[in-house]
Amino acid sequence: MPVIREKQMKQLTFIKNRPPSQSAEQIDLDVTPIMSMFLILLPFLVSMAVLTHISVLQFSLPPNVGTGLADTGEKPKVKLTVVVAPEYLAITGGAAMLDSLPLVDGLYPLDSLKAQLTIRKQSAQVADEIIVAVRDVVAMKHVVSVMDKCRDAGFEKIGLSSAAAGTTGGP
Repeated sequence: MPVIREKQMKQLTFIKNRPPSQSAEQIDLDVTPIMSMFLILLPFLVSMAVLTHISVLQFSLPPNVGTGLADTGEKPKVKLTVVVAPEYLAITGGAAMLDSLPLVDGLYPLDSLKAQLTIRKQSAQVADEIIVAVRDVVAMKHVVSVMDKCRDAGFEKIGLSSAAAGTTGGP
């Protein structure tokens, strides 16, 4: 039995170490079906991909009111302000709260906000500007949605500000 095993080992070593034969045929691969599949699949996958989606919102920050600016003697005009809080949306004019819109099923009532802003815009002192005052705990996606509704209501200039916890319009 050991003799057979030794013979087999010599044979295996010979197969491993032998040079490639010249008579071996080259295998010709046919990749046409795979290429046809990629030809159909590739445009579909590219059409489903969102490569880049950039959106730009134009807004202005509230002006610096300080002692260094010239005093014109005019009273500043009151602008409408939308206060975005975790529990509600409020529309204010100066220190007076005009409208309060509580959350509906955990969502901000954006359609109601647009309707109220459209109504309030007609009687506003500054008809093309609005300020969005946001509390710190509000997610940015909600702020952007409110700014979109302000733009849809006809306000061209949207200011962005922070709202303190004691701001008019809520707890």
